[in-house]
Amino acid sequence: MTRPVLWIIGGVLGLGLIVWMATSIASEVPLDPSIGFGEVELDGDPLPVLGDQGDVAIGFDAATVTGSDWDDVESTIGPDGRPKIVLFLAHWCPHCQNEVPLVQDWIDAGNLPDEVDMYSVTSLTDPTRPEWPPQDWLVEEGWTVPVIMDDQLNTVAITYGLAGTPFYVVLDGDNVNLQRVSGEIGIAGLNALVDIALSSTS
Repeated sequence: MTRPVLWIIGGVLGLGLIVWMATSIASEVPLDPSIGFGEVELDGDPLPVLGDQGDVAIGFDAATVTGSDWDDVESTIGPDGRPKIVLFLAHWCPHCQNEVPLVQDWIDAGNLPDEVDMYSVTSLTDPTRPEWPPQDWLVEEGWTVPVIMDDQLNTVAITYGLAGTPFYVVLDGDNVNLQRVSGEIGIAGLNALVDIALSSTS
């Protein structure tokens, strides 16, 4: 076989490989990182990060937060006269994956008093990690707690002094921080947070 013929065969094979690669790349669905993030508005000063020595920000005003879930249902965490528990969740966090069904069962059993509201914030969202996007995971879990999707800068988490996930914040009706807790807390912990929230109403 002559050298020109070899060049032609090699060129055809090379061109075929390029076409195959281009077709494969074009057939992939592009990743849209904006799917798991929201736009948030905050009014107020940030709380210090929760440390190992306890919550030094008890009694501090927490910022008012407004944002939406994946269906554009808007929620506001602010001074509305009602105590509330705010739960920060990361979709890839195994502790959050343990805690979410437990919290939902606890709510379904009627353990969240009518006098206390509960909100959740999806944060630390990462399209390259498991259970993305967070809404698919929460919908699958039957999550009924109102959700605010944090932005790509994790603005809400930073403003509330998040130290890890899951992360709980108890606020009184004036949006004053009563207690912050990081990690899995179980049923006993949830009941304790409710007691703290209710104590602000007496």
